[in-house]
Amino acid sequence: MRLSDFTLPSFSWLFAPQKTALIFALRTIIASYIVLVIALWMELDSPRWAIMAVWIVAQNSSRGEILSKAYWIITGNVIGIIMALVIAGCFPQQPFIFEISVAIWVSFCCWIGSCTRNFRALGMVMAGYSCAIVLYGAVDNLNNVFMLAMARGSYFILGILAENFTARLFDLNLHHQAHRKLTEDLQLSIEEAVKSVINMMNGDDWAVQRSDQFLASVISLNNNIEFREKEMQGTGHTGDHARAVLSSVLSLIIKASGLSILMKQTEGKNLQFSSILPLTQIYLQELLNHLKSGVSIDASLKALNSLRWECRQRIADSFYRVLKEKKISDDEYAEKTLNDRILYQGLREILAELEVTLKEFAKSRDMTLKDHFRFIVKNSYDFKRAWRNAIRAFVAITFGCIAWEITGWSYGPLFLAFLCMGCARFCIFENASLACKGWFKGACWAIFGGFIYNFLFLPIITNIEVLYFVLLIPFMIGGLAMAVPKYAAIASACMFFFCYMIGFTNVGRMDEVTFFNDSMAIFMSGLFAFTAYRLVFPYQPRKLRFQLRQKLLHGMHHLANAIVVPLPREWISYVIEAFVVLMRQLDEDRNTTLVQTYRHGTMAVTLIGVNIIRLRAMAAHDIMTEDIKNILKVVLRRIAKFDGRHAKYGPHARTVVIAHRAISRFRERESHEKNLAIRIEISAAISSLIIISYALDKNGSFLRL
Repeated sequence: MRLSDFTLPSFSWLFAPQKTALIFALRTIIASYIVLVIALWMELDSPRWAIMAVWIVAQNSSRGEILSKAYWIITGNVIGIIMALVIAGCFPQQPFIFEISVAIWVSFCCWIGSCTRNFRALGMVMAGYSCAIVLYGAVDNLNNVFMLAMARGSYFILGILAENFTARLFDLNLHHQAHRKLTEDLQLSIEEAVKSVINMMNGDDWAVQRSDQFLASVISLNNNIEFREKEMQGTGHTGDHARAVLSSVLSLIIKASGLSILMKQTEGKNLQFSSILPLTQIYLQELLNHLKSGVSIDASLKALNSLRWECRQRIADSFYRVLKEKKISDDEYAEKTLNDRILYQGLREILAELEVTLKEFAKSRDMTLKDHFRFIVKNSYDFKRAWRNAIRAFVAITFGCIAWEITGWSYGPLFLAFLCMGCARFCIFENASLACKGWFKGACWAIFGGFIYNFLFLPIITNIEVLYFVLLIPFMIGGLAMAVPKYAAIASACMFFFCYMIGFTNVGRMDEVTFFNDSMAIFMSGLFAFTAYRLVFPYQPRKLRFQLRQKLLHGMHHLANAIVVPLPREWISYVIEAFVVLMRQLDEDRNTTLVQTYRHGTMAVTLIGVNIIRLRAMAAHDIMTEDIKNILKVVLRRIAKFDGRHAKYGPHARTVVIAHRAISRFRERESHEKNLAIRIEISAAISSLIIISYALDKNGSFLRL
């Protein structure tokens, strides 16, 4: 805590909240009031769980995210209830096996949750700690486990339905708003990508590396498309076209980065390529104007096609000029025309990718389009992180069970239930210890607020209207705080436990002994979970950066000899996601040499991987002769040995030398080859080798572990 945190501007979220934050707080309060009056009217035994469910699912985000979160919480809750009945039925008289089974189940759910994304991960960890809540709630008498499971499940479903009902009241014309927002986000991504291409054509070959926020926004938008799809029910495959747009955007900027390297390496060594650059830049600027004005992109596509054909025609003309030249032994002329072909082909690939982007964007804007297009995005899994989370959860819960067995504390089951919740809930976060710290702070604030309300206000309240009025202030403060990313973790935990500490019932109020025991159970569970995150596989940014770097280098090494070769777009997406994570770890050191090293190194890995995939496709192609294939295999074999564990200076330098030798041999072979198809393939291979050798040479500090 700093003194600057207590200045008046730091509380602007409370005194001058944004419109969206105020609406979120109001709808959550209304949902809480609805479930409370229903639970009290039905005379349920523990109405507080219904309100707690409202604050669990509450989120200041899009309607699609709320629907997805509600669906997966219900799914996880049902799975957890079923598993609770299974464990209770199998081990009713074996306490040791019973506790170990709960720990194993929660750990397994942590493992599954760490291997999934978005709210599917939340649903999986929900299956873990909902099972623990039911089992430890009925541990004194397992004959009541079924009734308790049905009660807890009913409370969660009631709270989630009420929250979704109130959220729907505030969402008008959701279908069209979601489509408009998706279109705006896609258009902004395309515009930023085109600007990056223009900058790289002007000589800024690493422009994309500095676009941390742009790349992060592309990855975030790609992950959020599934939420937009839930909001746009009945619009065909708009989401698939949107994913195709974002994939093409990433491929576009990577290909443009490769072209900028080729331009830099062949500067002053080409004949006519510089004459087409102004035409391309003018077209890209006109495209930006068309996108901003919102007019049809048909004219832009027509102009783009003409520019692509111009590149193709110039490639063909370069062959004929070489063949017609009297001085066929003029090595300088042959080298320059070859460089022209390499550059024209690179520009043509960029324009082809841009055409795919624009066509998919046009299809995503058409709400009446009913096609069967599917775009599958393969996710990568971090199994090491999953195992760390599972082991941490198992160790923490096991030690918690031992502490309960030693002390025999009557509120030990409540302590273990919330400990399971803390161990499972935050393992899906990138910085789990920071999230758990916020959860622990929120629990402490909830205990403080619960003390004030239980001993000062609730004893004098005799009707529900006054109760609603008294709860309005803490609910409003909690709702507004949850809308602020800085305080979201603290506020959500605070409101969850505050609702538990109030202890709403029809027949009485919480006494002092119960309050202090509940407070101690919540406090100790938070402290125990926070300690587990700090001691068992603690979060260390430096170590995480090293692991991500090692993972990228191993993946690059594996590409050279993998049995199943991924698509270029899959590799690009894989590396860019790691790049975004790395930039988040380096957020506090944005102006240091280390940041620049990681930026350039990660992009170098992307470029090397894409061109390895291209070289492997060439080596497997029938059009290539055996001597060319053998050279490509030597280069790939050299890169395969240049992995993250043996990437010392010697192997790195030898890899660069072999790549340069292959370029020289291919240039010589291309000048004597008579088959035009083979010459085109050789020029493509030279292009890939130039990019690989440049990326290896300029990023040795990153590529050598």
